[in-house]
Amino acid sequence: MADRRNVLLILADQFRADCIGAAGNPLIWTPNLDALAASGTMFTNHFVQTCPCGPSRSCIFSGRYLCSTRSIRNHTPVIDAHENVGMWAREAGYDVGALGYHDYAIDPRTIPDRDPRKTMLGYDNFYPGFDRVLHHEHWSDPYFDSLRAKGYPEDLCNPAICIEPNVPDDAPADVLPHRHPARYKHEDSEGYFVADRAAEYIHDHDAGGWFLSVNFIKPHPPYICAAPFHEMYDPDAMPAANRRIDELKCSHPYSQIVHQAPMLPDESELRQTQATYYGMVSEVDAYIGVVIDCLKATGQWDNTLVVFSSDHGEYLGDHYLVEKAHYFDEAMHVPLIVRDPHADSVGGRIDSFTESVDITPTILEYLGVEIPNRVMGSSVLSAARTGSGDDGKQEIYYEYDFRDAGERVLGLPTSECLLWVVRDDRYKYVQFAHESLPPMLFDLQNDPGEFTNLADRESNASCVADYAQRLLRWRMRNEDQRMETWADQYR
Repeated sequence: MADRRNVLLILADQFRADCIGAAGNPLIWTPNLDALAASGTMFTNHFVQTCPCGPSRSCIFSGRYLCSTRSIRNHTPVIDAHENVGMWAREAGYDVGALGYHDYAIDPRTIPDRDPRKTMLGYDNFYPGFDRVLHHEHWSDPYFDSLRAKGYPEDLCNPAICIEPNVPDDAPADVLPHRHPARYKHEDSEGYFVADRAAEYIHDHDAGGWFLSVNFIKPHPPYICAAPFHEMYDPDAMPAANRRIDELKCSHPYSQIVHQAPMLPDESELRQTQATYYGMVSEVDAYIGVVIDCLKATGQWDNTLVVFSSDHGEYLGDHYLVEKAHYFDEAMHVPLIVRDPHADSVGGRIDSFTESVDITPTILEYLGVEIPNRVMGSSVLSAARTGSGDDGKQEIYYEYDFRDAGERVLGLPTSECLLWVVRDDRYKYVQFAHESLPPMLFDLQNDPGEFTNLADRESNASCVADYAQRLLRWRMRNEDQRMETWADQYR
């Protein structure tokens, strides 16, 4: 049995916080995540720092807010990328590997002149410090090779098998394509391929002393499920979407971006899409079971910290939106389960706030690695061990850069297409960079769906001022501190 500590970090892309049985969802089938929560701690108010994938992951792996990384959209290079949890663990003597993808764009100043990444946008890289065990986002050549070895015909050993469901010629016209099964068997899915490779890594490192980053693309679109997951959920049983038709007539200027093209307006299409997404979630749960079973089979369960989370949420028709963007909770609220094998208390639910920047310091503390000064998050290891969130955060902050839509739809300067959010149990306050976009204030106790903006009411002027001051102080505390922290080392 291994006697050195290990860390397994699992990120499932675009995973809603409410899509786990242990989180209170009565419909979803997630036995492996439920068991993980029962043996660890579930943090029910966990929020990412931004979206989409690449910017959010820059915050997760660095432990720094977006205002520090400034990797504001996919393909935006990350400076000082060597300052990440994988590199710090490697420098401390741990074996560090990654499977799936990190959506990390390399700083072009660090690349040789003849490297094509010098002048081309791309984020098909892993962060420095992580060994490239398998690069696989939606698909990979090794995956197609595995299908060939199993006898799949050549016309299916390509990306089409991962994005095109098996729709029969006589399929009913009122059934969406994604309600039909994938062209691969469940056990031959791309997610199982990643899980099996993760299990191989764990088996080959049974002496311990490793940190493995496992990244599953599902339940990120395209919406496609292998049988029997494609029909596991009845569309008619899906929960009602969090939306109101009057949202589409909102007078705030930013609503022109939010609702420029209302998504899933048809109730039947909405429910079919929800049912397929739920099926994808259950598939991911099955993949996670493969990896956890390997931990147990190799005797490493009792010395491995397991962290499960996501890089952002999914609207799934809420607010007439799909995928991720903007300021609503559905995009930023994601799961966080921390299973510490040395915990005194298990099966707890902690309701105080946590942020994705907290994952890096949690991992470093567990491994006994000093947390660098530049890390802005706070370790939640103590809370996971004791089951108590009494000392947890009472408010959280996140950001979103909307420069593409802001410039195109509203004609704003790209440098001013930014919003900041401070959220606590009572209010959510949204501050925009451009003066033409007034702030927003939502009373979450009386309006949890975030439908009514109260910021322009005179009775709320003092509340608006208070939350604006909180944002300002937060930003002042989190200015880029590269030189400051460097100088502090030598005083």
